[in-house]
Amino acid sequence: MTSTNSKIKSDVNRQAANVEYKLEHIRKDLETENSTKCSFDAILKYFLSLVLRDDDPKKRRLDIIQKEIEVLQLKRYGEGNGDTTIREAAVAQADECLKAAGSTPFEHIDDKDDDTRFGSQKEQELIQERDNILDMLLHEALESVLPVANSGDVIKTLENFGTAFAKGKAESSRYGEFVRLCNNALRRLAYVDSKRQFREKDRLNIRFHRNDPSHITTHSKDMQDIHCKPDVVITPLIAALRAASRGLEVDVNFDKPPRKSFEWVDILSCQDFKLVNEGIPAEGNVAARTFFETTPPLPIVTEGSISKRASDDVFLAENPLPSKKLWESNSETPTSSASTFTSSAIVNNSKRKATKVEMKKQQIINGRVQCASYALEMMSYSAGVHHAINLLFTGMFFLSSYNKICMLIRTDGHVWIWYHDRQGVVQSDGLSIFADFARFLVLLFAFQRFRAADWGIIRCLNPQFIDRVENEPVSRNTQEPVPEPGIKFNLKRDLRNLCVPEDQGRKLATVTINVNNFLSHPPHSLSGNTTAVVLSQGFDEGGALVPVPMVCKIYHPEVERRHEGATIQVVRKIAADKDKTMLKHLPSVLFYGDVSGCTTHRIRSMIKRRWKGHRTLRILGLRKLEEITTVDGADFIKAWLETVICHAFLWKNYVEHGDPSLSNIMYDPVDKCGVLSDFDLSLLQWEPRVIGTDRTGTVPFMAIELLSKKYWEGKIQRFYHHELESFIWILAYVCLLYDRGIRKKNESVDSWRTSDYKICSKEKRHFYGNLDEELANQVQANYKTYWPMAEDLLLNLHIYHAEHQLQMFTSANNEPRLASDNLWGRFNSVLSSTLPPNSIPDQDVLLGRLKAQKPSFEPSDENARQKLWAKYSTVND
Repeated sequence: MTSTNSKIKSDVNRQAANVEYKLEHIRKDLETENSTKCSFDAILKYFLSLVLRDDDPKKRRLDIIQKEIEVLQLKRYGEGNGDTTIREAAVAQADECLKAAGSTPFEHIDDKDDDTRFGSQKEQELIQERDNILDMLLHEALESVLPVANSGDVIKTLENFGTAFAKGKAESSRYGEFVRLCNNALRRLAYVDSKRQFREKDRLNIRFHRNDPSHITTHSKDMQDIHCKPDVVITPLIAALRAASRGLEVDVNFDKPPRKSFEWVDILSCQDFKLVNEGIPAEGNVAARTFFETTPPLPIVTEGSISKRASDDVFLAENPLPSKKLWESNSETPTSSASTFTSSAIVNNSKRKATKVEMKKQQIINGRVQCASYALEMMSYSAGVHHAINLLFTGMFFLSSYNKICMLIRTDGHVWIWYHDRQGVVQSDGLSIFADFARFLVLLFAFQRFRAADWGIIRCLNPQFIDRVENEPVSRNTQEPVPEPGIKFNLKRDLRNLCVPEDQGRKLATVTINVNNFLSHPPHSLSGNTTAVVLSQGFDEGGALVPVPMVCKIYHPEVERRHEGATIQVVRKIAADKDKTMLKHLPSVLFYGDVSGCTTHRIRSMIKRRWKGHRTLRILGLRKLEEITTVDGADFIKAWLETVICHAFLWKNYVEHGDPSLSNIMYDPVDKCGVLSDFDLSLLQWEPRVIGTDRTGTVPFMAIELLSKKYWEGKIQRFYHHELESFIWILAYVCLLYDRGIRKKNESVDSWRTSDYKICSKEKRHFYGNLDEELANQVQANYKTYWPMAEDLLLNLHIYHAEHQLQMFTSANNEPRLASDNLWGRFNSVLSSTLPPNSIPDQDVLLGRLKAQKPSFEPSDENARQKLWAKYSTVND
């Protein structure tokens, strides 16, 4: 018997492992190829473009120009499928030709990450016009905030903030001073804008409020031990008053910890401080400064790089990401080359000093992860959050060279903007609050004018925010608002490209989405699809209930991918033409469309970064089905086999499903049959093969060959045998884990449930060696009859893998076609020989239908593709 202490220790270890697992995922999000960096001014100008008055001529012109630029860029990405190497080669070839003529079109571009250097002449001209407008906006905003920057009381609060950096003072001493500085500046900024081109302050009436040491409750049980306590937050005034002391409309309370903890719905932005230096920064001594000017920004470089700052003997490097260390903590020698600075000078540093610097760097790295964890919570409390904007305050490392002796100088008081959305992270350069105070005030100026949408709030999907912020009473005598039970969604008003199929009877007009009743796992991730499936109800234009059980799928796919609703409509049309019996094994679409203003490309285009792989927010209404594990034994095997048949039928008709998994095969309780669902990642072979940046698949059920680095790098294409293998893993998984719909524990299979493809591959290969009597004894009671079939399928899969590997090394034939044919034959043979006679309903009919749907395993030829295109390209028009 396990002791109580052992159990407690096991629970603690498991919780610690979950926390580290989540933190590791956050770290990976920060290092993905979709994370990008830009100058502080670039993101600042983007923010200013958001807060222009709607009737301002610059606003109208910017919108026109930007739309034209995006059309040209989208065409450019489409032609090269977003491949940077192809575009770079094209630019290099063009440069050679132009150099011969004595000119280079891109000689003015110093930023190697500037995506616009690959653009056409027309795109370059439009970008130049756009940049001129943005430069003008920043200059005018700086001119507008200068009176605030140079006002006596603001200077005084800036000085007080500087003294909070004094040696011996705790990091927490900065929080209150920073809050007072920002709120004081906000009061004055509300009345600036000489040309009246920017909006007035928004009705959110934002305030900075100290949060530390108060915790904000996380949404995930696996994240409970992660410290969700940002140092300072930006909230609407009404939320700040609620947290400080209701009815006291003075900011003096906001520099103290909240009396009532914030909720994530209250938070518009988080600020985190990381102490790097002990002592007031040189530029923090503002007592002698009498006048701020609109000077160009100091050349702060992006993190992880080394660049000259003021002269040849001064170098600057911000603390790099974990994967790009300036030097290793166990070494006295930097990784930079000797041509950058002399290694002998670094060798003179002691190991103790290097270790201390490494500790400071790690502290800042942890700050980045913390900022990302705040963004994760901000984007997870509701489906109605598009992005999160946070600030990280930390220091810079200067490498100052004098007489060939390098000295490490640390300076504090710099701020970085972190913009998170479903595509990744946009991070700005660091800005010194003290040296570039006017620019920091422009940031506050923009924030003050942000509407809810600019903070990432999607109003039509975020009733929590509306209830707490817009309907919240300000008087103690007023009753608390009663929150709506769900989202009332007007399809015509809230969706772009809305489609309501004609075959669904009464037209839907309004949908109520129950945001508290998830049929999927509640999404809790920074980027990617972050799919949520929730219960819904539909109403027609007269307000009458449409009596069809409904669910809504809310997700963030790549825009390049066809809308899943449109794909399902095409698939259903194929079934209607070829085999009407397949219709009941396919989902029924009730409506679909995109939520307006929720793509991730605009900010990246405007800061001149590659936006290939951009995402949008989509909603799909479907007739409600049940999880396939709600049935078991013979009923499950029948439903599982029906989804295999439907899947084969689609491949036979040139539709690649893309992701067979346990969650993607469903059960229809009305027709009592299996349904193949989730066509978000499906490919229609007659259309251009736009794969995007996603790698498709649910790791626990993926084919072993795809659980490899090559697949996740896009170097292995999916074929039919890969997806058929997934059905075999699904069968084994259910037989060993599910008892009358309840998932049990089984160490042999539980280890597959990981997002780490390397671990899953290792565990599945190990699983082959455990196909013995002991494993058979672990099969759940209602699946004992079918385990010999499942075991035989697994044994044949093992043999097939060995043959396939040998074939790849010895045969010059088309291995993918042969592999698919091989596994198809083995699969059918096992089912015919080991499925006990009459053990499932309609057994002989189903086995006959399966054999009749054998795919060709060959891609469609050009003639077939043209015919398919002509027949099905207009299905959703």
